[in-house]
Amino acid sequence: MVKRRTLTREIVLDRADQLIAERGLDKLTIRALADALEIRPQSVYNYADSLTDLLDQVGVRFVNQLSERLMRRLFGVGGKEALMVFAQEFRKGCRHEKHLASILINPNDLRQLKRTHQALSDLYNQMFQSLHVLEGENNYSLVESTLYRSALFGFIMQELGGYLRIPQRKIDERFQAMMQLAIDQITLE
Repeated sequence: MVKRRTLTREIVLDRADQLIAERGLDKLTIRALADALEIRPQSVYNYADSLTDLLDQVGVRFVNQLSERLMRRLFGVGGKEALMVFAQEFRKGCRHEKHLASILINPNDLRQLKRTHQALSDLYNQMFQSLHVLEGENNYSLVESTLYRSALFGFIMQELGGYLRIPQRKIDERFQAMMQLAIDQITLE
């Protein structure tokens, strides 16, 4: 039995993450998490208001980890090269944490997970605004950024969903080529 004094939000989120990896996102329940933590189910509510809140916390943490990795990798990189690095690192993070990638890629989940959605939106906005992706007079280029995000998310969904039944080297080449096509459409100031 985990003593209450030793239980922290990080331990709860780590265990929730582990259960998602082991059993799948749809199998995570408050009871399953409580059993894994060897606590009473009602004790989980000291750390999350609901299952949706718990998933939202896991999602925000995943986005923050991606963001940290991206910021380290993007240090000193600019222009369209930064867009390619962003795409590569985002894909790498989703491939590494396949069990959590669906939280970011499934728009139905994101509607419920408001903080995760906001963290992901903030990450994209930070990227595009820092590169001064503009359309006309100081308007954020929604078409160009939407194309980029669609290409990135669409590819990751196909890859993680097992729809690309070709050797990994070919998948990597297609990813590079597709993202380059999307990046070539973007106008930088």
